Amino acid sequence: MNRNAHAPAGTVVDRLHRHARERPDAPAIVAEGRTVTYREFQALVGGCADWLRTQGIEGGECVGVTIADDLTHIVVALGLASLGAAHVTLASHDPERARSRLAARVGARRVVAALASHRLPGLAFVPIGPGALATWAGRRAGPLRVPDASERLTFFSTSGTTGEAKIIPVTHGQIALQAARAHVGRALPLSSIEHGYAKRQFLYAVLEGATVASRGTLGTPVAHLCAALGIDVVTCMTMQAQELIADAARSGRLPAATVLRPSGSRGSAQFRRDLLAHVCDAIEVTYSMQECGSVACTTERSEAEATEAVGRPHAGVRVEIVDERGTPLPQGQVGEIRVRAPGMASGYLDDEHATARHFRDGWFHPGDLGSFTREGALIVHGRADDVMILNGIKIAPAEIERVLEQHPAVRAVAAFPLRSPVHGEVPVAAVELAEGARASEQELRTFARQALGLRAPRRVMIVTALPSNLQGKVDRQRLAEWGQSRNIRPGPVKPDPSLP
Repeated sequence: MNRNAHAPAGTVVDRLHRHARERPDAPAIVAEGRTVTYREFQALVGGCADWLRTQGIEGGECVGVTIADDLTHIVVALGLASLGAAHVTLASHDPERARSRLAARVGARRVVAALASHRLPGLAFVPIGPGALATWAGRRAGPLRVPDASERLTFFSTSGTTGEAKIIPVTHGQIALQAARAHVGRALPLSSIEHGYAKRQFLYAVLEGATVASRGTLGTPVAHLCAALGIDVVTCMTMQAQELIADAARSGRLPAATVLRPSGSRGSAQFRRDLLAHVCDAIEVTYSMQECGSVACTTERSEAEATEAVGRPHAGVRVEIVDERGTPLPQGQVGEIRVRAPGMASGYLDDEHATARHFRDGWFHPGDLGSFTREGALIVHGRADDVMILNGIKIAPAEIERVLEQHPAVRAVAAFPLRSPVHGEVPVAAVELAEGARASEQELRTFARQALGLRAPRRVMIVTALPSNLQGKVDRQRLAEWGQSRNIRPGPVKPDPSLP
């Protein structure tokens, strides 16, 4: 379900009321053995909001939410929004120290949680009992305040792989404009709502009057869930999509009508071909970010279509490729990506330096390198910060990764630098081999050198699995630490006599 990118902004609360009024029996949230209609969803949110009000929660405050159950979490989130309060996810899978730090950064004064063990020092605790949903469903709610589109709804955060995560405040109006250009459909996120991309899917569904599915027990095969629940699109992180490839022989393909949308890190053309060969009949490739939602999108339905492109920018979204001075570059040239989109965030919370760096002159600069094809499709070449400089030669990790991904024994690869006092940054590649495949580090290094010459990795290390963070992105800092722990040293970089 899509709407025009310039659809008027609203709030999640008034959209919920509208859908409950116009389509009361339409499914809002589904799971195996359970369907919650928009009428029932509205009653749950109203009852929860009334109960939260009796706990002293007021409009304008920020409340932490530590609830792993999808339905209870979204009901509490919208109950808080109905009071004019913002919420922040303090994920139950995060350690107490991380939850306390995030709560302090956003100014949360209390936490709503399902378990007593999720109390946080210095914060008021609002416990939710096991029968809360049934209680809220039967509670007669008093008049509720509908928030303004300019009021804060929640917070998203960046992955924080190179330091403390940046926090992005999001208003009702911003998330509504982002949802308007997204492909929402009848979606199944493979992670719980405590993960940012899944939370976004639940909010998008309410805004667009769509249906979102709760995965429930992790052991249930995804293909079975899709068939049972009539899923249009499965949303997941790249590492989860890789698990689907590995598990395809046991679990089977997704239904023909189900599209897979992996996100979180660059998906190579080979990765897309593997998905189409073993997992699904169509993949939706998106370029999106927490600061502004989806920027570009394309759908690929055959292995022949699989490319490195992420599609054309959405209607109403402007994307430019610029040089170091901010001058737009012609098609085919690689430069820095900048974005201007409806619903885009205006900055980071209490981080003037990061805001000034990434939000400039009405543009958002994500720090990615990109180029446009002759057809107007965007190709993302990786992070500008990840570019290595070896003896004055600039080398993007994606250059190395794209070559090594073509080797038949390679399942996944990530390039990263080891620092040398003489040569600058020496490129190294960490390689994850395909199941049952064999290849030596020397063989892989030679394979890369034949294609890349002086830009090839000087070292290759074979790993069992590439490390990733909670957002599914490769953790290059950990890779560098692994390299050091294996006593991999940059060493002297000499001319290779085998090169022309």
